[in-house]
Amino acid sequence: MSIKTRKTWLAVGATALLASGTPGFFAPGMMNTIQAQNQKITGTVVDDLGEPITGANIRVKGTSRGTITDLDGKFSLDAAAGENLEISFIGYATQTVKAANGLKVTLQEDSQSLEDVVVVGYGVQKKKLVTGATVQVK
Repeated sequence: MSIKTRKTWLAVGATALLASGTPGFFAPGMMNTIQAQNQKITGTVVDDLGEPITGANIRVKGTSRGTITDLDGKFSLDAAAGENLEISFIGYATQTVKAANGLKVTLQEDSQSLEDVVVVGYGVQKKKLVTGATVQVK
């Protein structure tokens, strides 16, 4: 078999592999299509009074992709439009919403989760030696 014939068969074989969709092989332009599925989703998380919630968790449901809100309650996350986002924060009910740009999510207080708080106090200390808040109960 001549070198010219080998090159022709190699080109034909490579084209067949690319067209067959074999894993690990991409046709020209396919990478752009795959990357275009995920987009930058931005939004804001607020409480029922409209105040921003700092440190709320935003996670793409069923994945490990996630982020938290900044001081203004804003977040940015790579996700495909229509994916489910789970937004949660201590003391608020977890909410699931569809991913879309410019989301404004309002979390509702969850009074049941406040039952999980336990305050333990014991011992005697002089007031002047204590740093932090103190309360006297009679």
